[in-house]
Amino acid sequence: MDMRFKFTTAALVLALASIAAHWPIDPISHGTQPENTYNAVTALSQEAYVPEGEYIRGCTGDTAGIYKCMIESKPLQAVYLDAFYIDKTEVTNAQYAACVAAGGCQPPLYTSSTTRTDYYGNPVYASYPVIHVDWPRADAYCRWAGKRLPTEAEWEKAARGTDHRLFPWGNEAPSCDRANYMQWYLNPVGELREHRCVGDTSPVGGYVDYASPYGVYDMAGNVREWVNDLYLKLYFVEAPYYNPPGPASTDANEHLAKGGSWDDPITHITSWNRFDESDIYSTHLIGFRCARDATGAIPTPMPTPVPYDASEIGPEGGALWVETRDHLTLLAVPESVFSSTETVTVTYSVQSNIQGDLQGMGHFFCLDTVLDGGAIQATREFSSPVRVVLGYRESGAIVRDTIDLYRVTASGWVTDGITKVAELPGFLVADVTSTGVYGLLGATHRTYLPISLR
Repeated sequence: MDMRFKFTTAALVLALASIAAHWPIDPISHGTQPENTYNAVTALSQEAYVPEGEYIRGCTGDTAGIYKCMIESKPLQAVYLDAFYIDKTEVTNAQYAACVAAGGCQPPLYTSSTTRTDYYGNPVYASYPVIHVDWPRADAYCRWAGKRLPTEAEWEKAARGTDHRLFPWGNEAPSCDRANYMQWYLNPVGELREHRCVGDTSPVGGYVDYASPYGVYDMAGNVREWVNDLYLKLYFVEAPYYNPPGPASTDANEHLAKGGSWDDPITHITSWNRFDESDIYSTHLIGFRCARDATGAIPTPMPTPVPYDASEIGPEGGALWVETRDHLTLLAVPESVFSSTETVTVTYSVQSNIQGDLQGMGHFFCLDTVLDGGAIQATREFSSPVRVVLGYRESGAIVRDTIDLYRVTASGWVTDGITKVAELPGFLVADVTSTGVYGLLGATHRTYLPISLR
């Protein structure tokens, strides 16, 4: 298996963790709730606790690999959430029926599933996820239960934790042992075919060994899940750092779903995938789970950090990172590199991809220096190495094993003062000892044949 699936951006998460703090916002209103028979004591055993803190949501082209990072899931965004509880499983037919019986919910739109004419209301499927519930029905159930629908940010953190994993169980590729979804495969004559692991819904909590880091089940496959947010394609660009609640309104005012279903392919069951307005009318594929605020959290207000290219870093160390749609560059400054607070800058640099015998990857950046009229400013040595984490999109024109990080000097591109720490497909981690202009370069596959014209 490609080692990409085993690599996480833990360095990014750990470096940014030192920035994390908390900024209070108004809680989501639960509204007026109908009388219910919800057992709060029993419910606690059915919930998972997600502590307050920061995580990285979304994706980039270099972190998603083969799993497709669509523009609506970009850019990567650091998010800080209050602590909350979320249901370990999707709401079942039996649980929803209790709300209907108590007068708190309307019945599902239909009582069948894809392959079962008698689904909702049939005791055989009591522990299966309720489907054919639109967003108002899901919202009504959670209010009746004394809860609310999770925000999109809460749902994604509960699914992938803080290590930026691809799937709830980690970075290993999905299989029918791990999730209920739809696979693509090539038949003996090379034709692309579909294989559905189950072909319909499965009992909730059935994949007990493949829960999320917080013990939440079925967050990849089985049924898509409603969240509280309205869908806005480029919301991540404008979303706040602390407790992003989703857009206040959109043109369509339609909500979004997360998680993928039994009928969705591998690219749709990643933790970052977002189902928009065009997907939410397939109600036979959509269910939901509920969440609620954790009480007793004490906020510690701090200024809102955002992705940036300059930061003041003191003796305690720190981090800064910049990203484009397809590239990620992180600088992690260890403790005691600086004896006093200094302003450190990382910016992307425009350079020619042709560098003598080497070919650029289109990924050049300046570390605490700039090009001045074509001349390289004097570099400054660090007292100890500074770690750089780089993501990149591989190019078929470049030999994979030759990709390296270089620093430009008056005599050309060199690797002096650079120590590679890890090198995996799509990622490179290195320690650097000075400021300067850096770039990813490699040898090209191109060959040139002599031609004789007569």
